[in-house]
Amino acid sequence: MTHFATTVPEMERYVGGRGPIGDYLLTIFKDYHKDHFAWSKVLWDMTAVAWLVNDKWLPSDLVHSPIVTDDYTFSFDASRHFIRAVNFVNRDPIFRDFFTKLEKQAKP
Repeated sequence: MTHFATTVPEMERYVGGRGPIGDYLLTIFKDYHKDHFAWSKVLWDMTAVAWLVNDKWLPSDLVHSPIVTDDYTFSFDASRHFIRAVNFVNRDPIFRDFFTKLEKQAKP
């Protein structure tokens, strides 16, 4: 998910000034880190919603849930329940959708 990052300049351009919600999101984004020079932040929580909006943006597979071992490696057991494992994040369409929706809700 490290491919799903954004920067202060991008957030200022497409989020700030987009109503109270946009201004709030920009503020909490900027407050997360003091030094914004060459800094970006991954927005993990948006990816779950993005998968619900369009699963093609986050290609995934159903796999058996792994077991974390005592030495912090993974063990696998085909009898365990399934989880969805995302293989890749298509960053640009997710942010395009978010920025577009934010812009629409900000207009009177």
